[in-house]
Amino acid sequence: MTGGTRMKNNFRNSKLLAAGLLLILIGNACGNPAGNPMSLEQRQVTADKVDGRIVKASNEFGMQLHRQLVQSEKNNQENIVISPTSISLALAMSYNGSKGETQASMAKTLGWQGMSLDEINGGNETLINLLQHSGNGVKVNIANSLWSRKGAAFHSDFMKTLQNFYNTKVAELDFNSPKAPDTINDWVNKNTNGKIPQIIDSINPNEVMILMNAVYFNGGWKKEFQLSATKEESFNLQDGSTKQVQMMTQSGSYEYVKEDGFQAIRLPYAEGQMDMLVILPDDSSSLGALHDKLWADPNRWQASFKSSRGEIKLPRLKIAYSEKLKEPLQAMGMTLPFDEAHADFSGMAPIPPNLFISAITHKTFIEVNEKGTEAAAVTSVQMAGASAPIDGPFQMTINRPFFFAIEDRQTGAWLFVGSVVEP
Repeated sequence: MTGGTRMKNNFRNSKLLAAGLLLILIGNACGNPAGNPMSLEQRQVTADKVDGRIVKASNEFGMQLHRQLVQSEKNNQENIVISPTSISLALAMSYNGSKGETQASMAKTLGWQGMSLDEINGGNETLINLLQHSGNGVKVNIANSLWSRKGAAFHSDFMKTLQNFYNTKVAELDFNSPKAPDTINDWVNKNTNGKIPQIIDSINPNEVMILMNAVYFNGGWKKEFQLSATKEESFNLQDGSTKQVQMMTQSGSYEYVKEDGFQAIRLPYAEGQMDMLVILPDDSSSLGALHDKLWADPNRWQASFKSSRGEIKLPRLKIAYSEKLKEPLQAMGMTLPFDEAHADFSGMAPIPPNLFISAITHKTFIEVNEKGTEAAAVTSVQMAGASAPIDGPFQMTINRPFFFAIEDRQTGAWLFVGSVVEP
């Protein structure tokens, strides 16, 4: 038996293809992106070229997934933070290898129905380009890589698509070598500026591919909170108890709206090209009631609010979150890609083996302080083979459970969304 035949037989018996996406946002210190940053006017020209269907699909998908995760929490006592952008990009790369009904199932759940594969890839390419030209005061770097097992055969057009649209680094690696995980982790460490030094401990003997995406963000508030104004105050928890938190305070002019049941404010980063949207339910309402409004129409929150003067009190945040996404995505209707017998990812590699998604894991971290925001998300996709007017200054004290989104203001893209029940 020749080496090539032996290798082919080995991969006919192989059942696992792992794909992972890593996104990290770091925001405590203002910085400029590598190369020449765009002015806000230049950035707007690029933003106007971003396919709005891509942004709308990502945001709506993110909120429906957020709904599944919230509703799966029996006591609703856990902070939930996800990155719609991270998960959508991870699944977009996997989507390029899907075919037939499997592709249709993914498109329906991800909101890509009626869009061609070229439109999806082109839309993501333009969005990635915009995010990397983030403007003065914000730095965003995005990197993608594909690590294939030495000797494994994959369709060249699949590889080229990821290279052309996602600027993916393609590398063949000896997965049997004990140094292979270090090689991948070194790439992760470098492309997250050392914030996530390791993502894998070892490589399963059946794994034949690992896909990675890394996004690095560094920015700060347009107006920093003064450290001297931060005081210890009470935060009301959902069970009726309170928790002492470090409450940051500042006053000024902000995009702000107060409607029946909630208040909302935008806190801009740098020149205002990105911001944090914070939505606070009224004392007489609840986070659950606010969720119903959010899930009913995520797009309503894209509109600008009236500029108003007032005071904002926001607690320092430090939250880590981890969740398996297979069951929530299946509940959203994306069942076929997880079906060992019927999933079709023949666009990635020859059959056999038949590839299917065996697991999706999403991890996030966010920290908010006086200088800015630090956040990270990791999405791992594993595949196996078988506005109202305001009178006078407002007062917005975020001392009870609330919702937030980190958004690109010029496109409306939500990089992160979350529900905070305990800072």
